[in-house]
Amino acid sequence: MKTALASALMLAATVPAWAVPPDACSILTLEEVNSVAGGLATKVLPVRSGNPTECIFADNKKGAVLTITLREVQYAAADELHQERENDQKVYRTQSKDVLGVGEHAYWQPHNHRMGYHKGHTLVFVSFQAPKYQNEVATGQVARMIEARLK
Repeated sequence: MKTALASALMLAATVPAWAVPPDACSILTLEEVNSVAGGLATKVLPVRSGNPTECIFADNKKGAVLTITLREVQYAAADELHQERENDQKVYRTQSKDVLGVGEHAYWQPHNHRMGYHKGHTLVFVSFQAPKYQNEVATGQVARMIEARLK
């Protein structure tokens, strides 16, 4: 009985670091988001926790300004990102664009105004819902802020 308990405790102690991504709601502050979004965001609303974790930075009417999704993968983050990119291209029937200077691999999908990239085993997806900021430059600024926080 003691060996079974010891084995269970050892297994619990070796839970992989990739199991839970950083919290999407605490990776950036409202002030940081508003430095790009011109002060539109007033609330942080968690959408999903665990893996993936998703958060909306909303205005005073609870309308989404910015959505951040973080997902940890165990193996081949570049392949997982490539699969997400292909799925976006099929669904929206548009070509995405490679983005340099964000993460290890990054792309911009103009149809849904979403930037996806990975750093290490973390996949990051950033998209503005506020029309004024639905562009590659603003989304890229937020993506770089998040990248600076990831290990």
